[in-house]
Amino acid sequence: MNKHINSFNIRVYGLILESGSILLSKELIMGEEVIKFPGGGLEHGEGLIEGLNREFKEEMGQRIYNVKHYYTTDFFQRSSFKLTDQLISIYYTGKLKNQIVNKIKKPTKDQPLFIWEKLERLNENELSFPIDQLIVKKLKNIFI
Repeated sequence: MNKHINSFNIRVYGLILESGSILLSKELIMGEEVIKFPGGGLEHGEGLIEGLNREFKEEMGQRIYNVKHYYTTDFFQRSSFKLTDQLISIYYTGKLKNQIVNKIKKPTKDQPLFIWEKLERLNENELSFPIDQLIVKKLKNIFI
């Protein structure tokens, strides 16, 4: 048990798989460019799917549908950005109704850049965060 942790940070993410590719989000977080799965932090008073849909609406202007639970973090993970937070990340698979259209060439503070990557070519180390790296390994074991 880590006595320096005093709060939980709950994150919800969408895994969008299409034609052997997976959707990734390139974002600017605290001045650092990161590659992760689309989604983000749950807000107080929100349900998990509600928070996931809010994140998708904010980031790409659409909701996720056919949502199915895929994985919930089952080990201790400290936040990379707030060392007193424990992360709990929940991943869902789902679909999008509309194609993603990037209006920018580089991520900004409030707007991610979305990229499709072939799952078979994706190296888990391309993702910035440990739990996302684990998810890539799990997906590759199932789909490749």
